[in-house]
Amino acid sequence: MTNSSRRSGARTRTRSVATLVTGLALATALTACGDGDDGDDTATDPAASSSSSSDEPTGTPSQSAETPTESSDPDGGAGESIATTGSAGVTEAVVLHGTEAGGSVSEMAFALDTDQARADFASQFDGGFGDVVSQTALQQAQQDPSSTPYAATVAVGCEGPSAVAIDAGEAGFQVVPTIPKTTKQCLAPMTYVVVFAAPNA
Repeated sequence: MTNSSRRSGARTRTRSVATLVTGLALATALTACGDGDDGDDTATDPAASSSSSSDEPTGTPSQSAETPTESSDPDGGAGESIATTGSAGVTEAVVLHGTEAGGSVSEMAFALDTDQARADFASQFDGGFGDVVSQTALQQAQQDPSSTPYAATVAVGCEGPSAVAIDAGEAGFQVVPTIPKTTKQCLAPMTYVVVFAAPNA
């Protein structure tokens, strides 16, 4: 009886160990399968991969660089008509003015009837003011081919002429401006040029 009981207990322990080993192996296999299911599905599901990549921005919108524009003098080259008097018989002239345009004041008018004459007179001015004077004189000649355009730098300062007299003399035309008397001060001096057309003799 004793030997039979021992053999029966040994068989029971052997079966228990075998059952335990089988259970551990099954649990390990299930755990491995579970880890595989929790992984990245993009390898087996192309749609998931394409959807994920399409959600990401492909680029950043370009920002337009603001180019700062250069400030220009709103009064540079601005012209206005002015009634004239004097012995030359000229009744109207154009007064041009530009800020810090330079120039030498002279009452003697210069004939601007050729390209060279216009270029020589314009060379005394700074910036693009000389070009404005040349273009204005050319327009005067084109509007009235029977006359000759003239110009004179009549003032450099804070005030322009309020009236202009154009007299004919032996040396040519003399432009006499009337400049208002004032104590006004300006941040930058203005150059005033009178352009007119005189009838050909």
